[in-house]
Amino acid sequence: MTVDVARLQIDVERARHSGYVVREMRPEDVEDIARVHAQVWRETYGDLVPEELLAAMESAASTDRWRALIAQDPGGIRRLVGLSPGREIVAVATSGPSRDEDPPTELELRAINVLAEHHGTGVGDLLMESLIGRQAASLWVLKDNARARAFYWRYGFRPDGASKVHAPTSSVEVRLTRDRRL
Repeated sequence: MTVDVARLQIDVERARHSGYVVREMRPEDVEDIARVHAQVWRETYGDLVPEELLAAMESAASTDRWRALIAQDPGGIRRLVGLSPGREIVAVATSGPSRDEDPPTELELRAINVLAEHHGTGVGDLLMESLIGRQAASLWVLKDNARARAFYWRYGFRPDGASKVHAPTSSVEVRLTRDRRL
């Protein structure tokens, strides 16, 4: 597996130089986090998932779920936001111990969600660096999400043969694994 680590570092530095930053989620962020999460799903999966699911993500109940999540003891879970140069939340991301029954790695990248307007800025690279760095990790991604799969490919993640149905969307997810440090 060939990963251009120098190129990845350039993307991270470009984002920093442009003014993007990453920090832990805070309770006062909850409404913006819920909004960004729902908007990313609408932008990314709008034609793939039921409208009811998207509408539920935009509801007060979704905001309440984020509020409860942020209030919990992290228990090894990292919860980050990516901020634009104007200090608006434009991305949300999480990682933590693997949730798989027979995990290929101890660490799971659970989500990196970036608003479409901020794709290509490097904020996703900043989040990746902050969440998992160069550690071995695994993740689940919708099979039809070509953009995300290409992003993870740059970081050395490859399909390991595992797949499952993502219950809320009835779409197939594939597991990608980076089983060694970069």
